Amino acid sequence: MNQQTCPRCGGRGIVVIDQSTASPCQCSGKIKINNLARSSHMTESLRKKNFRNFSLDYYSRSRAFEDKTHYEVAAKALETCRYFVKDCLAGKTPNGLYIFGRVGSGKTHLACSIANELIKGGLEVLFVVVPDYLEEIKHSWEPGSDYNEKEILDRAREVNVLVMDDLGAHSYSEWTKNKIYAIINHRINNGLPTVITSNLEFLEIGDYLDNRISSRITELCRPVLLLVDKNEDIRLKKLIENT
Repeated sequence: MNQQTCPRCGGRGIVVIDQSTASPCQCSGKIKINNLARSSHMTESLRKKNFRNFSLDYYSRSRAFEDKTHYEVAAKALETCRYFVKDCLAGKTPNGLYIFGRVGSGKTHLACSIANELIKGGLEVLFVVVPDYLEEIKHSWEPGSDYNEKEILDRAREVNVLVMDDLGAHSYSEWTKNKIYAIINHRINNGLPTVITSNLEFLEIGDYLDNRISSRITELCRPVLLLVDKNEDIRLKKLIENT
């Protein structure tokens, strides 16, 4: 439902009861959520991911990690993400989350679940895939671009909650490192929660970025681990199940 098609308010967002009284239309909340979802930059498929369809069944109950199974580690990660959402919606400023693990371990699903729950609660979220986001900044330099670099950077710096997906083992130039640092540093200084997903462990961040970024990320975020066996890929399993 949108402002143009709502039969109750005719797109105004309010319903006139009499000459001196009006009330918000029921569609206004849906309009706000739809607008927040669109401005999040999440694709339609990512907007379908939530905590309810994050299945723990894909995680082994037998393989151990520090006396815990992969299932138990994933269950703890899910609980941590739920509490993060709860704190954000309660108006608190929790530490961000650094969700890490192998490719196909469910990192992006958890990050999207966080984003979608926050949007439902009325918070503004920006979801960026880091390599694509950096390319977007570069394209802003081209003649005729709809956005400039400052606008793109400011959105990531200022948004209520930022999700940085796939801050992984890529080749980063000094230019890209400086952009990432500028975003993370601003969000730390202004107490803005940030969720990062990566296939890098905390101690590996400095090997691909640099120590100043690694230091800021460890200050900004608490680690959230997801484990799957070396030869397992949950994304591939789901694809096979649905074919």
